[in-house]
Amino acid sequence: MPANDEIGFDRYQRFQATAELIAELAQGRRLSILDVGGFDNALAAFLAGHDLQPWPHKVLSASGGLRLPGRSQDVVVALDVLEHVPPGERRYFISELARVCRLACVVGFPIKSAAVAEGFVLDITASAWLAEHQEHGLPDPAQVEAVFGELGLTFTRHANACLPSWTAMMLLMHGVRDLDLRARISQFFNQQFASLENREPAYRYIYVCRPG
Repeated sequence: MPANDEIGFDRYQRFQATAELIAELAQGRRLSILDVGGFDNALAAFLAGHDLQPWPHKVLSASGGLRLPGRSQDVVVALDVLEHVPPGERRYFISELARVCRLACVVGFPIKSAAVAEGFVLDITASAWLAEHQEHGLPDPAQVEAVFGELGLTFTRHANACLPSWTAMMLLMHGVRDLDLRARISQFFNQQFASLENREPAYRYIYVCRPG
């Protein structure tokens, strides 16, 4: 696994911001954390000192009866997963995160207002990930926040990844095939600029949601 600052710029931004938010929640305590959709456990490198368990499945299905593991966790994280969930299943997905968290769930996703920029990047890159975003539609923050309210969750919202920078970096990375050079570019961006990028207009919002 690469060093934290050599990971791809987009993952670094959401992982680093999430780690900082969880540090505020932890206040020095060791937490149990479930990473929903964490297929390669890369988030663990940003959360040293906590007990992180990846749950690699993206879709939780009300119709199919697919649920999260029953044991409660201090924090449940789902980063860039909600946009891959069919709209009709999103409320159930969020309710499952809330069901198994004791302290908070952290939910991050690209937002509806980023759809035009995503569409432009998709036209050029043919990214399979972005194609699925287009298929399901990017989540509308107002609708998601309404679901939080219906589930009795209080929340704070945090802008993550400034949209113009995200767009430019995605196009740049598409043109770079050498893996070592890609890592160098990401490392430079992560070290020099990532801390400046948590602002509007945002590509992504990260929510910290607490049970009522």
